[in-house]
Amino acid sequence: LKILRLMNIAFEDEKFAGKLFSSCPVLEKLCLIDCWLPEDFVVDSFPLLHDADLYYSYGDIESRFHPLSKFIMKLCNAMVLKMSGACFKILKLAKVLSTSLPIFNNLIRLEVYNIRYLQMETLLNFLEFCPNLESLVIRKVELSGKANENTLTFNKVPRCLECLKSIEIQKFNGSPKELEMVKFVLKHARILQTVIMETSYTVENYKDPGKKNLKAKEVEALNKKILMQLGMSPWASAGCLIKFSSS
Repeated sequence: LKILRLMNIAFEDEKFAGKLFSSCPVLEKLCLIDCWLPEDFVVDSFPLLHDADLYYSYGDIESRFHPLSKFIMKLCNAMVLKMSGACFKILKLAKVLSTSLPIFNNLIRLEVYNIRYLQMETLLNFLEFCPNLESLVIRKVELSGKANENTLTFNKVPRCLECLKSIEIQKFNGSPKELEMVKFVLKHARILQTVIMETSYTVENYKDPGKKNLKAKEVEALNKKILMQLGMSPWASAGCLIKFSSS
């Protein structure tokens, strides 16, 4: 078996779960969507794993984070890793980033989606364990009601920025914290080639709330404004290109 995709499964028997995953020694692609693992679940790493996709919603993870954190650590051989924001909350709750998280030496592409500002710091810490990362995609950053943007700071430089070639931010709204993150990457990523921002400007932030959409000229003006702000900050890679697209 080379491809395994599971969705909405709650494993109650640790022996059955362990046997299932241990029977896939040549697994190349794995996708788990809201699958819960038993507390005493044990599994070896997947030596041939190329692509792993983990999606978990934020509900109920406080009581089930321990086996999931152990499973995430077993994905250290993956070359492409896709994780929802809840996965980073799982890692934080398990406190493995400061104790037992392995190095993801093979990982060259990381895709993160539906991550909240509260988990962004954990993401930055996780990047420290991805020394060969070349591509980072952040599909959406959610600002929940309890989050405070001021709690997120960009001080520690992850070592993956030494080899990062591209970063893509989808649903980019041009908020101060989003701009700070892009400036941080531009300042420290020495071989960065492209920064792609898929803009999704919220009309209420820029125009009359009664207006449904921004005109093309208004979007273009906002893009130029952002580009000007980024141009005033230091760039480690003189050849980097910034591209805008519309969602």
